[in-house]
Amino acid sequence: MGVNVKAQSVIPEKGNFGVEIGLNPFTENGGFNLLDNGIKLRYFISNHDALRLGLGFNLASVEGRTATSLNSGHSHYSLNLGYERYWGVSDRTGLYFGAQAGYTRLFAFYDDFADDRHMTTDNNGHVSGHYYMGGVFTGFDVYLWKGLYCGAEVGLKAERMKESQSSYTTASSAHTYVNAGFYCEPAIRVGWTF
Repeated sequence: MGVNVKAQSVIPEKGNFGVEIGLNPFTENGGFNLLDNGIKLRYFISNHDALRLGLGFNLASVEGRTATSLNSGHSHYSLNLGYERYWGVSDRTGLYFGAQAGYTRLFAFYDDFADDRHMTTDNNGHVSGHYYMGGVFTGFDVYLWKGLYCGAEVGLKAERMKESQSSYTTASSAHTYVNAGFYCEPAIRVGWTF
């Protein structure tokens, strides 16, 4: 007597929705990076095409000595939009490539009340400003169980950072930086598709 067993594919299909966060094992603390790297959402508009949305935030971290000396802190909020072309190479593995664009608003402050200085940078190298990004990427997903997957991503991106000008009289001029290059996310992508 013979038995036919067919492996069930868990590769996403049209109408599937995914939620993803990043697990970073390469830092001293490790753990899930929800605040810095944010949440990625993915919606499959066909069996091979998906739209993605990235939401990031890092709530202000503030350090201060006294109310009359200095306060310093920073935070950021980001929105990224993208498109993915996706194809399954096995019942549990998928590859994708795509393009994305994004915007991040950065906030930083350094208030020195003794010298009446209110700056748009903090004392840890963070600056206030506007960050624009665009690029292409590729990656893979390995489905471990039903909709649960992990993966990684690499890509090329161009970015533009425009600093905000500090308001006090002797502040140095704000700068604009433009960079382009290869990136590799320092995180393992962990998500659930349903």
